[in-house]
Amino acid sequence: MNPRHLLHTMAVLSFATTIAGAQNQPSRPREPAAAQQPAPSAVPTPEPLPQNANDFIRQAVDHELAEQDRDHSHWRYLLHREDDKGTQDRDVVETGEGSLSRTLLKFGRPLTPEERALDEARMQKQISDPGERAKHSKREKDDAEKAKSMLKAIPDAFVFQYDGEEDGLVQLNFTPNPRYNPPTRELRVFHALRGKIWIDRSQKRLARVEGSLFEDVTFAFGLLGRLDKGGTFKVVQQQVAPEHWEVVSLDINMNGRAIIFKTINVKHRQQLSDFQRVSDSLTLHQAYEMLLKSGNPASATNHASTVRAEGKN
Repeated sequence: MNPRHLLHTMAVLSFATTIAGAQNQPSRPREPAAAQQPAPSAVPTPEPLPQNANDFIRQAVDHELAEQDRDHSHWRYLLHREDDKGTQDRDVVETGEGSLSRTLLKFGRPLTPEERALDEARMQKQISDPGERAKHSKREKDDAEKAKSMLKAIPDAFVFQYDGEEDGLVQLNFTPNPRYNPPTRELRVFHALRGKIWIDRSQKRLARVEGSLFEDVTFAFGLLGRLDKGGTFKVVQQQVAPEHWEVVSLDINMNGRAIIFKTINVKHRQQLSDFQRVSDSLTLHQAYEMLLKSGNPASATNHASTVRAEGKN
């Protein structure tokens, strides 16, 4: 892992990728129909909150993981991304063979003919090259496993306190647990994080997280890199369809350095919108044909988080 990627991973894989990992998980094979029967649509009456806030967080994390494992649906959505390379808007389609995306805008403008040709070549390579598909699949799987391990660690890594409830969301403050011993390098970031988290009480889903680094985080005594205190992050997850939640907003603002004393600015924003469910049996080639038929280029920031069903089976 190079230093630039290390620092970006430390920042994004703190809480951001913890929740966003759900959207980046590799598409899972379909299970027998009986295993995918929807749960009753009625919203159950919320249970009383446990006296210990960490117990409530543990219940929410366990439920979040269970729902991520249960939900095998595939979706199409618009992605607006801003980072140190500029801005991009993409049309993304999930399939059982991985996700395929088509670039709609760069820096807020349509692609030039040369840029469009490069984008088409990128998609074609993913479709036709087994090695490229394997690389995409491995990256998605690795990201998902890291995100899942970090999500599991949250109840032990932090001390939570209730801080009120509004509009069905339970708000909690979190600070590092001084007795927590992080088993991996990524999890060391937790020792320097504090903030707030909102849980949908009735569905026990993580709805929002905001936090900041209150001290520097160093890796290998600062030799590999450092994240400076004061960095912030914000993640919003919403229910975009019955029984389906997605990260719709991600905002990371971190600074630091890599080997040796190279300044690093990790500024990463994402907005997802216009979610449409697609067929569970969709192939990469079919996704490509679908993307080619897309309409005029548009930014995800100009769309509401609407949902349409295009075919669920």
